[in-house]
Amino acid sequence: MEQHPVPQNITSYQFRLIGDMTLRQFFLLAGGCAVALIFYALPIIGILKWPLVIFSGFMGFALAFVPIEERPLDKWIVAFVKAVFSPTQFVWKKTPPKAEIFSYQRPAAQLQEKQAPPSDQGQVAEFLETLPKEEDFLEKQEEDFIKKIMALFQAGKKPDGLDDIGFESKYKPKKQEKEKEEKKTIEKELPLKKKRGRPRKDTQVETEAPSGPETKTQRGMEEILRSLGEKQNQSVEAKTSQSLPFPDPINVPNTLVGMVLDKDEKIVEKAIIEIREADGLPVRALITNALGQFRSVNPLKNGPYEIVVEKEPLKFDIFKINLKGEIVEPIKIKAK
Repeated sequence: MEQHPVPQNITSYQFRLIGDMTLRQFFLLAGGCAVALIFYALPIIGILKWPLVIFSGFMGFALAFVPIEERPLDKWIVAFVKAVFSPTQFVWKKTPPKAEIFSYQRPAAQLQEKQAPPSDQGQVAEFLETLPKEEDFLEKQEEDFIKKIMALFQAGKKPDGLDDIGFESKYKPKKQEKEKEEKKTIEKELPLKKKRGRPRKDTQVETEAPSGPETKTQRGMEEILRSLGEKQNQSVEAKTSQSLPFPDPINVPNTLVGMVLDKDEKIVEKAIIEIREADGLPVRALITNALGQFRSVNPLKNGPYEIVVEKEPLKFDIFKINLKGEIVEPIKIKAK
């Protein structure tokens, strides 16, 4: 069976001067020798001098190196002095219990929290709304983009003066369908010769293209949405280049690094890089440094991704890249 060392009290560690001699033992031994030397130098007779010299030297040695029952000799001397001067007899005296009437204590008053009236709470809420709020740059841009889209939908609302026109246009298709059905039944009942003749004016239906400010507004809104969708859907394959100045080589697969440049090949600083999946879900948001460089700290999963760059007043395409668990060279992103 393997033996383990005996645990020691490391909190009471003492500095060792020579071998196992601690600094405290050295001072005790030196003190005994110093007292013995003083007695030796005193001009007294030898019968008294030598016993005092020997006793002083032995006491210094005993205090330093002679423990009794694993306790130093100085501890025994201190315990002996305390035992001599401390009392040895104790007298127990019964004290009567204190009456309960004298031990009464008034209960502490409980302070009830004051609830502010509803008017004060409303003022506090209004004051909190007036305080400036810290908004994220990306959230602000997203909110502005949503407001633009909602403004386009609101632009197609029908003016107040066109209620009657809208009511008539709502039931025009039903009337036309009814006239077409009547025309078909009449044509079935007429003989073949009459079909070849001139058609009746009552059954002839002319479909006119609806016109008015409502239709023009809807057409303009559709064209704006179509152009906006075409701009957003424009995407190109991301181009990689080994000549881009990066101090550290890329040795982690699926880690995207690159540099953003303008038309004149100049560095674009503080450009926002958004990396999102093919379905449009954002997974990373980066920003270029003073050298126009960006780098994703953690590697991405395998699959197709889109890189969207935003920096006013520059315009960028949406760059596509497909990660396959391989090391990706630095991506060069250039403005249009």
